[in-house]
Amino acid sequence: MDAETASALQKAANDLAAQGHVLEPLRLQGLARVIELWWFFFGPAIAHLFQASVAGHEDKLSRIFREYLQFAEAPVTLDALLSACAERDVLRAKILQQMRDVRILLSPVSTTAAFRHGEGTWRPGAKQCYRDTMRFSQWLNLTGFPGASVPVGVSAEGLPIGVQVIGRPYEEELVLAVAEQIENGRGPWRAPGI
Repeated sequence: MDAETASALQKAANDLAAQGHVLEPLRLQGLARVIELWWFFFGPAIAHLFQASVAGHEDKLSRIFREYLQFAEAPVTLDALLSACAERDVLRAKILQQMRDVRILLSPVSTTAAFRHGEGTWRPGAKQCYRDTMRFSQWLNLTGFPGASVPVGVSAEGLPIGVQVIGRPYEEELVLAVAEQIENGRGPWRAPGI
C-alpha cells in the first residue's frame, strides 16, 4: 500500500485507540490463493453469465466493461466451478479460524487512493488495475464476511482514501458500530474538491 493509504489506516487505528479499543496487528494467512479464487468467480464466472445478454450489443457497453470482458472471458466448466466453490469454503473456514479471537479487522480498501472517474483499468500490471489495487477488498468479497468502507482521508490529489471495518459472519451490527466510531473520530466528512 502507498504511504497516504498507510497514513489513513493509522489515523483510523489511532482514532479507535483513543476511544478505548485495543488494537493488535494480525496478518491473515492464505490470502494469495483467495485472490486467485476471487478472480475466478468475479472474472471468468461472471463474464460467462454476461455472454448471452451482451451478445450483439457490444457497441453499447462502456469502455471499462468491454475491457473487463476482454480480460475476464475464459472457459468455465462445471467441474472448475464446483472445485472453486469447495476451495472457497475451505479457505473461508481457515480465515474464520484465524479470526477466532478477533471480532473486527481494520484494513485499507485499496492499496492507493480512489482513482479518478474513468481512470481505472482491468489491464493486469497497469498502475490503476482493479485486480492489483483492490486486493484488500477481494478476499472480503469472496468470503462474504460483513464489511463497511469508511472514507478517512484524501490523497495529495484530493482523492478519497478509505479503510474497511471487517467482521465475522452475522456480526454486521458490530461492524457498523465500529465504522460509526471511525467516522466520529474523523469528524464531519468534507467531499474532496476535485
